[in-house]
Amino acid sequence: MCRIVGGWEFSGEAALFDSIETMRDTMSAGGPDDFGVYFSPSVSLALGHRRLSIIDLSNFSHQPFISYDKRFVLVFNGEIYNYKTIAQSLRIEGVSLKAQSDTEVLLAGLLHWGIECVEHLDGMFAFALWDEVEQKLILCRDRIGVKPLYYFFDSKRFLFASELKALFAYPFINKKINKESLSYFFAYGYIPAPHCILQNCQKIQAGSYLILDSQAKILQKQYYHSKKYFMAQQPYNLQDFKIALHDSVAKRMVSDVSVGVLLSGGVDSSLVCVALKELGYSFETFTMGFHESSFDETYFAKQVADSLNVRNTSFICSLQEAKDLIEKLPFIYDEPFGDTSAIPTLLLSANMRQMVKVALSADGGDELGVGYERYFWAKERWDSYKLWRFLCAGKVLSLLSPEMSLAILQKIGVKIGIDKFLRIKNQLKARSFMEHYQVEITHFRKEELAQNFLLPLASLEDYKFKNPYSSMTCFDFCSYLPDDIMVKTDRASMSVGLEMREPLLGNQFVYFMLSLNILEKICGKEGKAVYKNYLEQFLPKELIYRPKMGFGIPIEDWVRSDLHYLLEDISGIEGFLDKDFVQKLIKDFDEKKRVDFAKIWYIYTFLAWRKAWRI
Repeated sequence: MCRIVGGWEFSGEAALFDSIETMRDTMSAGGPDDFGVYFSPSVSLALGHRRLSIIDLSNFSHQPFISYDKRFVLVFNGEIYNYKTIAQSLRIEGVSLKAQSDTEVLLAGLLHWGIECVEHLDGMFAFALWDEVEQKLILCRDRIGVKPLYYFFDSKRFLFASELKALFAYPFINKKINKESLSYFFAYGYIPAPHCILQNCQKIQAGSYLILDSQAKILQKQYYHSKKYFMAQQPYNLQDFKIALHDSVAKRMVSDVSVGVLLSGGVDSSLVCVALKELGYSFETFTMGFHESSFDETYFAKQVADSLNVRNTSFICSLQEAKDLIEKLPFIYDEPFGDTSAIPTLLLSANMRQMVKVALSADGGDELGVGYERYFWAKERWDSYKLWRFLCAGKVLSLLSPEMSLAILQKIGVKIGIDKFLRIKNQLKARSFMEHYQVEITHFRKEELAQNFLLPLASLEDYKFKNPYSSMTCFDFCSYLPDDIMVKTDRASMSVGLEMREPLLGNQFVYFMLSLNILEKICGKEGKAVYKNYLEQFLPKELIYRPKMGFGIPIEDWVRSDLHYLLEDISGIEGFLDKDFVQKLIKDFDEKKRVDFAKIWYIYTFLAWRKAWRI
């Protein structure tokens, strides 16, 4: 696990050679064990690398990794879990290699098979490959989008990095905010790929690669897209499920250092622990809890750990610790990021890093298993609103302003807040289920985006399937998972030099779960039926079938009290949001009116980010 950076200057000011080491070292927390740099002898190109040593602790895998003939140079971030299997295939085809590390095998595979090598890889990765002879630079990102990769291109220079902070260190980058990306942030709380908060900057999408040539021409291609698997509809088989799960989990235990497991006591993390136990691994588990009982899962995590006879260590996220971390959020998540569970994830990562260097999470379990409660809320509302949509109730509610409509409703005894009213109105006007679902998952409604001169969001119709559960989980798997969940865990863990792995996202397990008939995953108004069926062999049913809690944090209560000072300064909002809108939102929050707190947190996060990076 590492951090990578690089660039190619085509014209204009030349600063890359002088800046590359500074750019690289902005990400030193994610690669504290080693570092390197490469300068092309023929063009103004440089590559940098920071290393976190997990597989092959020797200097053999020092990067940038250069081929024996010095033609190719690789910088690579991540882990290729099946690298030994790939090495065997390469040897059969006549390739000679030592196979001491996945870095060596990746380069050998790229030289032998070309970019089609990515079809063989099972892992999390982002890499850049430079061809000194053909003067070509290839950037590539893993299938799911676990590892990040940004690039900046303004025709004069091309820069790339694992984190935006490395690009910020280049002296001639123009740090202007992209208004379209800002709309996505205020609506979703994250910025989906390929969008980026900066103009001229993008994220390489999951399962994609980019080729840049000496004429500054870019070719992009998506080599993997999960959407096609949602139509397979294969039946469930417990033995096939176990084989796929065990394969995914076992591959992510390949390490030359100690490995720990995140355990919340919920279904997904319990699934990982049970699979490890069945496979015969020894491991320790770690849990983050809260003083507030409604957010605390330490009791359930201990119950699972005791049932499996494994050690569990729990930590408590206090208000003071959260307060200290909030100040660091803009520097760790160097693009505006609104997921409040980043705070406990950061604290858990920091505590775990004192004991282990690699950790297994259960990310992806909800998207693969239909686990989020919002899926069932959205489907139930879509069904119950059918008659009202037919009667054009949404258009009727649009005849008056939201404020006037709310006043009339209150007079007849219906008391709801503005957020709920806009949600109901827009869902009643939805012409398709995915338009309905987009309303369900957004915070700034389309009226509020327009009020703040922000752009409307793109439609989600590309994710439309016959079954609405397939549509929702496909969108979340392709967008929410890589651009929120993976961003959260990657930045938190790498900020303290901890490698976070994803045992539920192996190629075989993802294929099995995505290809499964969606109805096999659902029982009544709950998902994860296949997970729970497997867990019943190992855990008490009261642990498996308890209500879902999620990895929440009592941030709203804290902001109402000790952290209220965060809302006192809204300078910097001008030109991006309507000041009257923001002031009213905070006033309503202070008066304890019904307000979507996420909007307030997103506004704070954006302002803190602007101030931290002086943008």
